[in-house]
Amino acid sequence: EREAKNGIAQKFGVWGIPFLLILGPVPADSGERPLINRSLRRTIKSADFSDFPFHPKSYGALDHAHSDINKSKCLVVIHENGDCNEHQEIIDVVKAVSEKYRDKNDMKFLWALNHSMLAARVRSATKLPKRSNEPKMIILDIPDQGGYY
Repeated sequence: EREAKNGIAQKFGVWGIPFLLILGPVPADSGERPLINRSLRRTIKSADFSDFPFHPKSYGALDHAHSDINKSKCLVVIHENGDCNEHQEIIDVVKAVSEKYRDKNDMKFLWALNHSMLAARVRSATKLPKRSNEPKMIILDIPDQGGYY
């Protein structure tokens, strides 16, 4: 039983408990079920099931992208002092850009619209000015020795 658990954990990169992933149906040409998404905890916790079967997105909130920023180059738009309309406009634009470039690279497209610890850490590490009324955009490339542009 322990061997089976360890084999599954190694195959899917499980590093802690609880861990939730989703597999696709068994294809006709093989017995291996494809991995659809290996990070479902946040999706289930949010109770938003509208995107079932939860294919990973290349966009989202910076606060929900801890592992993404360590593995991928990320474009981040930071605008903590914006109003609801400005925030929705940023989200819509970032999603549109993400969809346009989805098949061209593995870059993630993120937004930081609240006063979170992660947004503050990005500002501090990249020497961005303190929060302002204007949005800021930066490309984080942590896998490339912590680069940013």
